[in-house]
Amino acid sequence: MLTKHRQKEYLDKKNREWQQHLREFVDSRDPEALHQLRVTLKKVKALARFIKACSGGDSVKDFNGLKKMFKQAGIIRDAGNHLQLLEQFHPAPQEYKAQQEQVQTTETEKFIRGAKKHRRNGKRAGRRLLSGVHSIPAACIHDWYAVQMVATGILLTASGDELHKARKQIKDMLYVEKLLPDSVSGSLRLDKDYLDKLQDAIGKWHDASIVVSSWAGKDLGASQAMLRDCREKEAAVRSMASEFYLRAHRASNSL
Repeated sequence: MLTKHRQKEYLDKKNREWQQHLREFVDSRDPEALHQLRVTLKKVKALARFIKACSGGDSVKDFNGLKKMFKQAGIIRDAGNHLQLLEQFHPAPQEYKAQQEQVQTTETEKFIRGAKKHRRNGKRAGRRLLSGVHSIPAACIHDWYAVQMVATGILLTASGDELHKARKQIKDMLYVEKLLPDSVSGSLRLDKDYLDKLQDAIGKWHDASIVVSSWAGKDLGASQAMLRDCREKEAAVRSMASEFYLRAHRASNSL
């Protein structure tokens, strides 16, 4: 069983963490603080989805108070990431570089101006999430993971947004697993190393595909190199995702 107390402790900790990362970014504009803010919010969202599946209620809706902050932080981070990824293949033209830097600057200032509102809405969302927590029996945990595994296996046979959704579901499973008691976690027999490597491979493919889409047709040489890289990364994902269900579990004698 995943107790109510354990979930509340986790949510309390994550609520403190995202507020700390928010303060750090406002004070320093450090991209790493923004990244850690988003990672923490992803963990909260994963738990909210899990709670809704096993306990009902409006936990996902309650997360909406944190959603706008998460999305705005993503716009800032993506602008920097896309520029870095592009320059792995081709020096970014000054016009494109200036455009991405302007997006970062404009969105950063907008984000910081709204920081107090983000903090206020986020705290309210955190309280709502805490109020909806209930103990979750081991049977429901096993059922949730079974559904996640089947759905993820199907998504891994697709491409584009569906493949990216598979990564989100894998990360949800990994985030929730860290919260589970050892007895429950062990009984799931997850190969966490395999799942983490797979989600990382999908993430690298997704980053490459975004750059290809944004740069298609603007520079033939660079576009072709980026396209080859993207295809190679997708092929790596396909190879890792083969026989997903079997590979995602450890053999019973390895427990």
